[in-house]
Amino acid sequence: MRYVILVVLVFFNLSLIPIDAALSQKTKRFALIITIDGLRPDAISETNAPILSRLIKSGSYTPSAKTVDPPKTLPSHTSIVTGLAPKKHLTFINEWIESVGYTEFETIFTVAKNEGFSTALFAGKDKLTYIAVPGSIDNVRIFEYSPSSVKEIRESFTKYIKNNQPRLTLIHFPEPDIPGHKHGWMSEEYLLAIKNVDTEIGKIVSALKQQGIYDEIFLVITSDHGGKGDNHKGNDPQVTTIPWLAVGKDIKGDYTIKEQVYIYDTAPTVLKVLGLPKIKNIDGHVVNEIFTQQ
Repeated sequence: MRYVILVVLVFFNLSLIPIDAALSQKTKRFALIITIDGLRPDAISETNAPILSRLIKSGSYTPSAKTVDPPKTLPSHTSIVTGLAPKKHLTFINEWIESVGYTEFETIFTVAKNEGFSTALFAGKDKLTYIAVPGSIDNVRIFEYSPSSVKEIRESFTKYIKNNQPRLTLIHFPEPDIPGHKHGWMSEEYLLAIKNVDTEIGKIVSALKQQGIYDEIFLVITSDHGGKGDNHKGNDPQVTTIPWLAVGKDIKGDYTIKEQVYIYDTAPTVLKVLGLPKIKNIDGHVVNEIFTQQ
């Protein structure tokens, strides 16, 4: 009789597990962040980028998110992965100095790795090595810029996921920033670079579908900064305003986000979707508005 009572108690305790926790045990979620370096929101409509336009239609989007001060690649990407503003993560320079090492703050990668999640980074600028804290990312691929680097980054990712399915991945495309500096933001060369990135994103989506994990992907597409003239300096709205898009299961479709989104909101929102612990003393907040169930 003692054993029968024990079994009943165990069964009873299991029944007390919250429904959302039980569901998270059954569902394996993935998160993919894609950053398009130097992308201004108005450039998306200017180029009629078909893949981005389709994803915007299927997800929750704001064309008026804000990057950080200074509006540069390394400070902004550090904010993406730490959820902190530069005044807290103290990354103001826009280059990686090997002797300095890596960010000393918790990142979405260190949190994910501590929980046993697989992780990956594919980046088009070596300065992003700074956010690849040793031991936090299983696969780090940094690409030297070339006219074909956008394609090479996409190919590297799509080849990798044939044998691996990282739970958390960041892909950084170095364009259209490079032609923006060379020819000017909104120039013909700048807009063409966006079209090329758009094509590669389409191939990423196709690869995720072929691997059978697209339906479980939480996809965030954003930028690190905009640009004006041939640079991205100062507090001009064309520099500081960026697109922010979220697509995935339980995410509102064809929805325009009403609240102000900041680039460092990416980290807590991704951690929420993956069911991972929060980063302490974070500046960012979860963009709860995008979820179909609050």
